[in-house]
Amino acid sequence: MKILKPIKDGKFTETNNLRNSIFLAGPCPREKEDFKNDWRLQAFDILKDLGFTGTVITPTNQDYQDYRKHDHNALTVQTKWEFETMKKCSALVFWIDRSEKHPAMTTNIEFGDWYDKEGVYVGWPNGAPKNDYIEIRLKMRKEKTIYNDLRAMLKQVVQDLNKSGNTYFTSDTHFGQQRTLEYSRRPFVDVHDMDLALISNWNKRITMNDTVVHAGDFGDIKTLKETIGNLNFGKLIWVMGNYDRTEALFIRNIIKETKRDIELVNDYQFEKTDKGKKITFYVIHEPLTAGSPKSGHEPTYPSEFVLYGHIHGRNFAKHNGIDLGTDYHNYTPISMDDVLWFHNACQYWDENVFCSKAIV
Repeated sequence: MKILKPIKDGKFTETNNLRNSIFLAGPCPREKEDFKNDWRLQAFDILKDLGFTGTVITPTNQDYQDYRKHDHNALTVQTKWEFETMKKCSALVFWIDRSEKHPAMTTNIEFGDWYDKEGVYVGWPNGAPKNDYIEIRLKMRKEKTIYNDLRAMLKQVVQDLNKSGNTYFTSDTHFGQQRTLEYSRRPFVDVHDMDLALISNWNKRITMNDTVVHAGDFGDIKTLKETIGNLNFGKLIWVMGNYDRTEALFIRNIIKETKRDIELVNDYQFEKTDKGKKITFYVIHEPLTAGSPKSGHEPTYPSEFVLYGHIHGRNFAKHNGIDLGTDYHNYTPISMDDVLWFHNACQYWDENVFCSKAIV
């Protein structure tokens, strides 16, 4: 298990390659005499005992007071460091053991950003004051568990990160590409903000045991190695998009350097049984490539179904397929269960969904 702290050797640490990581959020001690009582020390021991082998991220910064003496931007740098590592981590754990000395005011703001997100865990010891409002809001969401035992919470986190492999789908992430941010009018401040959101949504859902099928236009090759290094997956099946095909040789070389299980293909086909019926799924990039390029035929719904990208959620559904584009799916990969749901739902949608133009 690796522990990542904000400062090492007088410099803020790098925030890359944080796949399979847990961020320990909550009140931090600020005075040196209080560091020995930081709840994270107990969390480290628990995670080691549970056999966690990833990275544990702590925002506790014992060198902060000394650092800020020679850098007036210390708070800004620390805030950005925490923001980025929270985004890139796989699980965000809030243990809100607030007290009069540590009122956790910053935690309130951070938790407000994250309380309704996937991959977020929350708890506090019995008797911790002023968590009543948070408790009410969490109970309104119903699906969030409130833990009063730190070990029980961390045990659930490790169990979730080690769950058996599932398959997820996405397309047209366009990591690092300003053109996509502008032309698709994505709701992010800049490209860096966009990439952090995409990485966060990916890592909070996908573990190191999962397979991801990506239907093309992955991202800028200049930052590709770094991007891959930040993403959770056991295997990535990458169906090349129109942007990817022009850089295929460079992409293959970068994939070799990552030493991860990535399969670069022109198309992908798999079968799945749903409600007793066998369905053949084709994953391609452009929807006008009718079915698999290998077969050259137009799939027959509902026994065959096409999963495509390229159109960024515009005219999302066809009679025989759906767009996997991340723009349509809240910038988050979708599960196999989601794919099967869409396959089933398409047969109940009428021509108002599929028509090429509206009529008045």
